[in-house]
Amino acid sequence: MYNYAKYENATRKDIIKALNLAEKKEKKLQEQLKENKEFFKFLQKKFNESFNPLRQVKTKKQKKYDEPTEETKLILAKNEPTKYNNFNDLLNAIDDELKADNA
Repeated sequence: MYNYAKYENATRKDIIKALNLAEKKEKKLQEQLKENKEFFKFLQKKFNESFNPLRQVKTKKQKKYDEPTEETKLILAKNEPTKYNNFNDLLNAIDDELKADNA
């Protein structure tokens, strides 16, 4: 890797230059080592999380339908505007109709 024989008879100036270069290279390698350790820890964490049985799968949250949409309001107005005050009333009425049909 390194040619030690080259520095056997080198001048002081050449040795100082080589020392400075070696020091810079060491700092660069230490920084790379630090970055690699951080990345390794990150990957280990992600790997462990992937096997965690308690991990919750993100699911799409459903909207709450407390109030009817504009489209539903139009349908409600066309059908029976006085019978349903809100979307929940409509759902309850539909459930009642289905129960009556199944009975």
